Amino acid sequence: MKKSIYQTETRTTVVPIINVSLVVVLTLMIISPFLSNEEVDVELPQAKAAEVEDTDNVEITFTLEREIFVGEDELSLADVQPYLGALFADAPHSIAVVKADRSLPYGEVEALIAEVEAASASRIALATKEKEKSQ
Repeated sequence: MKKSIYQTETRTTVVPIINVSLVVVLTLMIISPFLSNEEVDVELPQAKAAEVEDTDNVEITFTLEREIFVGEDELSLADVQPYLGALFADAPHSIAVVKADRSLPYGEVEALIAEVEAASASRIALATKEKEKSQ
């Protein structure tokens, strides 16, 4: 048998590893100033129900006893759409304000809102109770 004339060396070339590492380090150095999480104060506007009082509001109240009142008139869920449809036909820019007890199941309140929406209300607002000021 003949001896092989070619000799093989097993060496690991580290130059490509160093090149890739330097590229990663340089990329992180360039991006790092943009990664700082500075807190920016944002002042959000405060909306109040008093600002909307000069428009025509149609108040719809949904009580814990499952009674629905539009103003002073008591309605069933099936009567809400025809009743409000006539109101919104006369005053198309009026706002429907839905007031519901927080203990009511969400599905029932959602059904009422769907009826109000089907009556072609231009805008629907959900009223919440104003926080009581501590003395």
